[in-house]
Amino acid sequence: FHYGFVIVLGGFIIMALLHSMLQTCFSLFLVPVTEGMGVTRTQFSLCTSVVAIVTMFVSPKMGKLLGKKITRTIFTLCVAGMGLSYATYSFATEIWHMYISAALVGAFSCGAVVMPVSIIISNWFEKGRGTAMSIALAGSGLGGTVITPILNNLIASQGYSRAFLIFGILMVVIEVPIAFFVMRPSPADMGLEPFGHNSVDKASSGKKKETVEVNVTLAELKKQPFFYIYLLGIFAMCVCGYGSLGQLSAALTDSYGATFSAAIVSCVLLVLTPAKISLGWIYDKFGSKIGTIYVMAVYGIAFLLLAFVTDNPMVMYAMAVCFSIGISSGTVSPSVVTAATFGSKDYGAIFGFVNIFSMAAMIVGSPAIAAVYDFAGSYKFAWITCFVLSILSIICLVYADMRCKKVFADRIEVK
Repeated sequence: FHYGFVIVLGGFIIMALLHSMLQTCFSLFLVPVTEGMGVTRTQFSLCTSVVAIVTMFVSPKMGKLLGKKITRTIFTLCVAGMGLSYATYSFATEIWHMYISAALVGAFSCGAVVMPVSIIISNWFEKGRGTAMSIALAGSGLGGTVITPILNNLIASQGYSRAFLIFGILMVVIEVPIAFFVMRPSPADMGLEPFGHNSVDKASSGKKKETVEVNVTLAELKKQPFFYIYLLGIFAMCVCGYGSLGQLSAALTDSYGATFSAAIVSCVLLVLTPAKISLGWIYDKFGSKIGTIYVMAVYGIAFLLLAFVTDNPMVMYAMAVCFSIGISSGTVSPSVVTAATFGSKDYGAIFGFVNIFSMAAMIVGSPAIAAVYDFAGSYKFAWITCFVLSILSIICLVYADMRCKKVFADRIEVK
């Protein structure tokens, strides 16, 4: 037994509560808050944009801090800060009060959820890193499934203000001990080696299994054109991920009706957790290039089916499976591919910088696809645009991986 598996479990629990309340379940407050405050849905939805914008600006600095020896302290403070900030939503009497709370949530969540979990797991795993990350990050799917009915009942019985307060407190009570006592930043802190260090490959007659890794710094990458091509690929990938999900229900409703649309969206969410875990396994088994080609090609198939099949309900179930596989790229791929392409030594700083473009995609993704729909009068061209972006992401990320290994060939380490 290796303590790295405890780290994965801790990350799973962090994602299950914090990420679910930050993303998946926050929409459950939309109707009660807008009706209670007398504001529009657009005004309330700006809270999500505020969170993303603040996260985007804080991310580079947070990545550097989490990559240093103070990871444990920063992580714990950010988890506590996120929970307390979330609780302050309960005191809002005007919509601008919620924007202040959203800014605080955005600042603290940057150092409390995906980034620290990814950095810590990267430190703990040399073998099976992609699978470990994907299992931990999949906690958001299960967490959202479990929390949704509980939160709905709480809002109905206690009101949205009390629900914000209770879940903010739960974040602190449950997650702060996990962040401080369970999520140890590095195996060296416990006198251990990363999982897979000096592992033996049984298929190779007991020889040590070699892992190839290129380790470069953010400062060095900023001088390389291929790094900006990589960032374009991440942006294109995340526009597909964050943008398409927000428009899927509306597109299906236009073609098949609200009842069938709800059934397909439920199918997407059902498949999402195993899709995330399987994607991590594929990255480990076949490498980041093959994994990226696989996930974005399957995503591209889903977009083509949405664009050109508007009268065949059975095909939409196949689309739902492809869509689930594809959308898992938004959470799993940036973390896994960044580590695989640029190494783990300066991973915190690099991923913090990469996260700017993930957050930018979150901000513009859904509005951009909706704008294509408004311009063309149909989702067909929106889905074709997503297909083009999925192919662009493959080209950019695969090229950047190959170019990095060529430019920094002298940095390649065999472990």
